[in-house]
Amino acid sequence: MSEVYLDDRFKGVMLGLALGDAFGYPIELMDYEAICERFEKSGCLDLAVSKRTGTALFTDDTQLSLFTADGLLWAHSAGADDGQVNYEDYIFLAYQVWLYTQTKTVAGKEYAWLFDPVQNAYKLRLLKAKGLYKKRTADTKNIDALLKIRNMAYGTPERRLNDNKDNGAVKRSAPIGLYFYNDTRKAFDMGCRAAAITHGNPVGYIAGGCYAALVAEIVSGAEIEDAVNTVIKLLDSVADGEVLKKTMQYALDLTKNEEITPMDAIKKMGYGFEAYEALAIAVYCAVLHYDSPRHAIQLAANHDGASDTCASMTAALLGAYFGVQGFPKKWVEKLQYKNLISALADKLLKVVYNSDNDSEEEEEEE
Repeated sequence: MSEVYLDDRFKGVMLGLALGDAFGYPIELMDYEAICERFEKSGCLDLAVSKRTGTALFTDDTQLSLFTADGLLWAHSAGADDGQVNYEDYIFLAYQVWLYTQTKTVAGKEYAWLFDPVQNAYKLRLLKAKGLYKKRTADTKNIDALLKIRNMAYGTPERRLNDNKDNGAVKRSAPIGLYFYNDTRKAFDMGCRAAAITHGNPVGYIAGGCYAALVAEIVSGAEIEDAVNTVIKLLDSVADGEVLKKTMQYALDLTKNEEITPMDAIKKMGYGFEAYEALAIAVYCAVLHYDSPRHAIQLAANHDGASDTCASMTAALLGAYFGVQGFPKKWVEKLQYKNLISALADKLLKVVYNSDNDSEEEEEEE
């Protein structure tokens, strides 16, 4: 593979997760037989475009990932890199802003200052993107959890608020892997902590940490399968990490099993509705088709389960490896808010390098 520059990898992750999400959105919750009846005999093979907007639309998977990225940028501006504040505080506040876009409310009056430009100096750029207000398979577990969190008392691995372990814990963690790309363990730890804000079951929040760590490893230059092995080894020292360790090892083992079809392999890993299932399917598809992002996304989407989440996570891992040029150019051009997403990727990279030269980016109209 030719050299892939860091800015291409950052954009590859952010645009990739949105592309995979948009690819799987029209077929989410459809079983494979119904997908084949609606599209082609081999399933959905191309990116669908909305007749109303002329773009490929994404779901809450991408929305939450964008707000995770904005939370990290917000934390940086508040001094998190210097240890003055917690990253989780600002990721949580960003999720409250996302909550508002979906419900027109927040968990309590104590969060009203978020929308006051006098009290809140941080530019909430995502509030201007009206397409992000659309409810597209909005994650009820995330919404329900966020609505209950008063006075910043969000969940942590030490103070678990519930037993949630669905894929809402894992699908939003890719930007954390970018922010901490040069420290895989920190990416893992922060991925766990960000997921635990709303998901209290270790199987859920540790999956979020694994996904962030995989992105960090691959962006740093690791081969995809090597990155998976590194994260599996990392779990040796993680309390309650055994389930995710076995899950990812099982996914790797299935890629080497020539006696099973890819579709049957995915069935063995589940539907992707649980966090560990989505992680396993993404690992399997990314490793099996490590040389073809298009085929990996098609496989991750065309099954009986959570097509959008599995395809989104798969595409993010491959985007970390190939950069944005790994995806069909026509797909990238069709993506809703491609300029906004690309701008967020650029801002994350600039922050990593402590650049003071942020430039304002034009935000794309829906």
